Amino acid sequence: MKLMEFLVEEAIIVDLKSRDKAGAIREMVEALRVAQKIPPKEMDNILEALEKREQLGSTGIGGGVAVPHTKHNSIRRLMGTLARSKSGVEFDALDGEPVHLLFLLLSPAESSSSHLAALERIATLIRDNDFRRFVSMAHNKKEMIEILKEKDGHHL
Repeated sequence: MKLMEFLVEEAIIVDLKSRDKAGAIREMVEALRVAQKIPPKEMDNILEALEKREQLGSTGIGGGVAVPHTKHNSIRRLMGTLARSKSGVEFDALDGEPVHLLFLLLSPAESSSSHLAALERIATLIRDNDFRRFVSMAHNKKEMIEILKEKDGHHL
């Protein structure tokens, strides 16, 4: 699975403003709403589902990365976004460090295989030190998207 099959370009955030977990997740979901990818009336329900997932255990996986994700009835197709925080987000990460790269993933309630495939693709990418460094150094959204597309091109 390629990143750009599910990442919404218009919703990518180059400089996340929020410094806490709830604010960061809200900012990312809002970016998807503004991109007209999620129904405005479902915003609170989606945020609640993401919060419930976080209560099971933080999706701040360490190494400066978090992957908040959930499945929801209002979501019709797998989608996500990427946000970069230059200052870092307190995310209760497993290593206790602030998070600088956040991948948000939303899936239809019944889509286990595509949800897992997307999580697997993200997990593979974030283990790549060069990818994390290049995304962190990108000057703007266009450069971030070019890096994502380049990684997709190397993905079989």
